[in-house]
Amino acid sequence: MKRIEIIYSQALGEDILEALKDIPAAQFYSVIPGVRGKGYSTPKMGDPVWPEINEMMIIYCDDKSEEKISAAIRKLQQIYTSEGLAFFVM
Repeated sequence: MKRIEIIYSQALGEDILEALKDIPAAQFYSVIPGVRGKGYSTPKMGDPVWPEINEMMIIYCDDKSEEKISAAIRKLQQIYTSEGLAFFVM
């Protein structure tokens, strides 16, 4: 069993869902809204200085599904190079 955490700018929410729509295991997820932090893009703090905010999606799946989900997110990372999109597999 794998746990995938996808952390993304709130503006990418629809794009994430669209990228994962054809992967059955990715239809079962949890979203944590209002995730604040700083990665390799602009800080997302939800305040007057850094008004944007992140969300985090968590998906549990098998190894085969993890490969498909990871590939879909990597494609989005190539499109949105400066928007803030990361994922971690555990």
